[in-house]
Amino acid sequence: MHVDLLVPVSVLDDALSKAYAAARATLTLVSVTLHHQFPEGAYLVLTRPVDYDYQDTVRLHSIRDARGETLLDLSEHDDSAPLRLPAVPEHLATLWGNDPSNSGVLLELLQRIDALAPYEYLPFLPAELWTADEVEAESSGEARIPLGIRLAAEHCPVHGVFCEPDDHVEPSTVHGEVI
Repeated sequence: MHVDLLVPVSVLDDALSKAYAAARATLTLVSVTLHHQFPEGAYLVLTRPVDYDYQDTVRLHSIRDARGETLLDLSEHDDSAPLRLPAVPEHLATLWGNDPSNSGVLLELLQRIDALAPYEYLPFLPAELWTADEVEAESSGEARIPLGIRLAAEHCPVHGVFCEPDDHVEPSTVHGEVI
């Protein structure tokens, strides 16, 4: 048997590790881009269908502010009827390699990230931002818990989009003086 054409399992492990890191970094791009498009937005809300066996893939739902108010309803739009989102600065648009103002492009990217490691990268929307309808639908089994990607003007180089405001509590100082 010739083993020259075989590769060790570590090659797959290394490739997956790079893909997972790229998925996390790409979510940061999504977060920053959507913040540019919706400066008053706090979360991109996503949903999954109730039927776990049928296309268990994410769908766009809405952009919400910090109080949970819907700024833009995306639930009526999908890849077959994309919505035009606001334009973004060229330095961000270039990173997409596609048109980030097309909601179908956004949806396809998020589905690709989710498909890489389902349930790994897309956190739940904080419960305080759920609508009354979402609370009722989830408790009755008619809907699943909504997912939420926090929108951020700048991302933390250490924690990415998952950085909490108190992750960096100590201010920078020089000789004891806050800078």
